[in-house]
Amino acid sequence: MIESNNFHFIRFLAASLVIVGHVYPLNGLPDVIEQWTVGLFPSGHIAVCVFFVISGYSVTQSRLNTSTTFSYFMKRALRIFPGLFVALLFAIFVVGPIATTFSLSEYFSTRQTYFFLDNIKLYPPTHGTLPGVFVHNIHNAVNGSLWTLAYEFTMYIFVIVAVYLFRSKWQWLLGGFVVFFCVYCAFFQQLQGSRVLPLLHLNIFHLLDFGIYFILGMLFYVYRDRLKFNGWGAIIAFVAWMGMYLIADAGYFPLSTIMWVRYFSLSYLVMYFAFIKGPLNRFGDGGDYSYGLYIYAYPIQQTIIAFWGKEMPPYQQVLLAFALVLPFAWFSWHFVEKPALKYKAYFK
Repeated sequence: MIESNNFHFIRFLAASLVIVGHVYPLNGLPDVIEQWTVGLFPSGHIAVCVFFVISGYSVTQSRLNTSTTFSYFMKRALRIFPGLFVALLFAIFVVGPIATTFSLSEYFSTRQTYFFLDNIKLYPPTHGTLPGVFVHNIHNAVNGSLWTLAYEFTMYIFVIVAVYLFRSKWQWLLGGFVVFFCVYCAFFQQLQGSRVLPLLHLNIFHLLDFGIYFILGMLFYVYRDRLKFNGWGAIIAFVAWMGMYLIADAGYFPLSTIMWVRYFSLSYLVMYFAFIKGPLNRFGDGGDYSYGLYIYAYPIQQTIIAFWGKEMPPYQQVLLAFALVLPFAWFSWHFVEKPALKYKAYFK
């Protein structure tokens, strides 16, 4: 497998798609892509699934190239927590004062204001609101993107367990995944819903759903020397995915089979585009802005809606949000994330 890839570019596109995907529910509008996919694949969900495929590949690579579990864990922590902490401070001390209906003295003297930092734990009971902030918006969450970070971090822990158990016998992981996927499909309807894991507050279906994409990314890395990502494979993956819509719509299979095929088709397509040689291999040379886009976009979009939502059409909101978020993503990378990642050298 070639070393250069388009991961930075694909993550950037996925983070941008999150901005597009959020503009619909935040304005109480139907998601266009979700409608095109008969309600099975909202825009934001597409982006998150792409993130998990790439993360499964790159995080597994990181663990196998790191000598100790502690070093690996600290590298993952340095990637998530510094940027997240500053984004939480941004929400409390910048977005909050701008958007709150409280007076500034009331806002800063209310304990709930500082409870928003509870999000740094990744597994809070709720991702919360800020006093008087976005109370007139359709949704009053301050940063509705943060909930997926807990699932991401959980999969980082899964990698530790998987490498410990299967490092010299990956065929057992592959076989276990095949068995698990068959059971998952058999009980697919029962697994959906709002049931959560105690203490971790993770939705069970979301954990399994994102986990499948992540594990496929892991397997793509483990078997990278045996797999071929080529144009014909990409065409077959895409045709199988789209063709399942026709077959399921005709009543030959339930609609859920579309999602089962999508796991493999989308994952293959992501990896195919990731390893196409070209100038996009160097897209991340100037910085990796995808994480900053992801953690700053939601509160900025909510602020836009709070001030101009009724007068500004969604496409203008997306353009304005992207223009405002990109500088924060640039700042986050160059002054928070990148400096923090330098400490990875201490954990080699």
